[in-house]
Amino acid sequence: MVWHPGQRLFGGRFIIERKLGEGGIGITYLAKNEHGELRVIKTLKEEILNNPAWRPHRDKLRLNFRDEAVRLAVCRHPHIVQIENIFDEGTMPCMVMEYIEGEDLGRRLQRVGVLAESEALLYIRQIGQAVAIVHRKGLLHRDIKPRNIMVRSGKSEAVLIDFGIAREFIPNVIQKHTVYRTPGYAPPEQYELEALRGEYIDIYGLAATLYTLVTGVVPTSADERRQNIPLESPKYFNPNLSSKTAHAILRGMEFQPKYRPQTVQEWLNLLDSDFEENLILPPPTKIITTNNVFTGQTQWQCTHTLKGHTSMVQAIAISSDGQIIASVSSDNSIKLWQLSTGKLLRTLGRWFSGHSSMVQAVCFSADGELLASGSWDETIKLWLVSSGKEVCTFKGHTNCVNSVVFNPDGQLIASASADCSMKIWQVVSGREIRTLTGHTDSVCAVAWSPDGETLASGSADYTIKLWHATTGREIRTLVGHSFFVNAVAFSPDGEFLASGSGDCTIKLWQVNTGKEIRTFTGHFNSVWSVAFSPDGQLLASGSWDQTIKIWHVNTGRNISTLTGHSNYVRAVAFSPDGKTLVSGSDDDTVKIWRSQA
Repeated sequence: MVWHPGQRLFGGRFIIERKLGEGGIGITYLAKNEHGELRVIKTLKEEILNNPAWRPHRDKLRLNFRDEAVRLAVCRHPHIVQIENIFDEGTMPCMVMEYIEGEDLGRRLQRVGVLAESEALLYIRQIGQAVAIVHRKGLLHRDIKPRNIMVRSGKSEAVLIDFGIAREFIPNVIQKHTVYRTPGYAPPEQYELEALRGEYIDIYGLAATLYTLVTGVVPTSADERRQNIPLESPKYFNPNLSSKTAHAILRGMEFQPKYRPQTVQEWLNLLDSDFEENLILPPPTKIITTNNVFTGQTQWQCTHTLKGHTSMVQAIAISSDGQIIASVSSDNSIKLWQLSTGKLLRTLGRWFSGHSSMVQAVCFSADGELLASGSWDETIKLWLVSSGKEVCTFKGHTNCVNSVVFNPDGQLIASASADCSMKIWQVVSGREIRTLTGHTDSVCAVAWSPDGETLASGSADYTIKLWHATTGREIRTLVGHSFFVNAVAFSPDGEFLASGSGDCTIKLWQVNTGKEIRTFTGHFNSVWSVAFSPDGQLLASGSWDQTIKIWHVNTGRNISTLTGHSNYVRAVAFSPDGKTLVSGSDDDTVKIWRSQA
């Protein structure tokens, strides 16, 4: 039996769109839920259940399928595919998963060839952190390979999928596991029915996957290595690969498990050997002060942790009067908080209003009366701050909205989207008045200059573009980052532009010439947000290394590093008086930090 487009499942809660693919015993479909949102439904192939050879094992197959769903459900992480439901359709067990728009790394390699080392390392670090969560739950994935890693469309975000052969394990205890493997990515012990099990099995898969990403070559299989066919160093295929990365790959693919790192974190440390001190984070709210220079505003204390979102906090904004924080989340909601106390004031978009997918962007108008939000549902919504009432919805983008910003007088809104464009909207009428095109990949961020004359955009095409806001004419393209540009911000005087990138750096540019002034280095994972202090002397950055760094703009010195978040920091913002910093994180929280000067 094959389900056809239009077929309704689970009492009409899901409608089949099309078949996505099938494997040895499973088949997946694209479907829509009651709200019109895309989901993936996975089930068993009926011909397998009805095959005479499998009939004695049908109950075990169904049980294993449900076990996979349960195993996946307990492994919650931004880089692990999320399961939403489990049900039976007749005799067929089904699991409902989030739909990840994008491509797997196997297809990406076929399309673009060998990945840049920085891009490959970013994805592997993300998946490594996800695998560490899997291991904490007492599971091994056992099938890490490029085809089981998806990259979200327009995002530098990798997601681990397919837990079909994941199994429980007790470290260093001999256990029986199904003999299943993907040659090149499976370690030798996975060829044995009974063998010691440990994290080192998935470490081999991580290292082998990185090998392929940076060389374009599937590594010599463990079976071939048993026959004395050597595993070539990845530098043999990619002479430009750093020795550190090559060493980490070969250590992770040691033939004997005891010679591999014994935990994922140990192996990741080999990739970040220059930053080993940063990998062991201090206790929450501890402040590391690296330089006590100029104004003395170098020490910050976390005074409030705001809990209320049920998923990742994607963006934050502070009203111009410094009274209200707005936060938006993957839980589809927008929340307003009192800055002074951290009290939750209001949740926007509850019940049947609001966005139908994760909210990615938020900003206040200059007078603080309006709030704009951008979402993966491809819309921008305008809200009254005083009442929480939705004013209007702007439609026109054909992919998720990544960033929104008001112009200084609050009459216009600029939006940036994964459809590679920016749009300018008139606030009063909701009319789209201009579309700006020129980027060749997702536009991740947009900023409006203080004088209202210039727009800046950062893109997944590794560039920043400056635009004339009135005409939409492209002024210049700034080139220098080696990976996605995730954030852009103008200095308060409009003379400088800061950009944060997946290459782990922040760059400072002179706006009128496009000249790169300096590069701020110190983060060891993607920089996702940047913000200038109101006096323009400080720059704050939020990173996927779970820290916030504060920099002295004129010298480029890292003044303070703030720790306390337990997951990626996606957003940072200064209060109008510069004495408070607010951050949002994938740990589902917003934190308020006060200057102790």
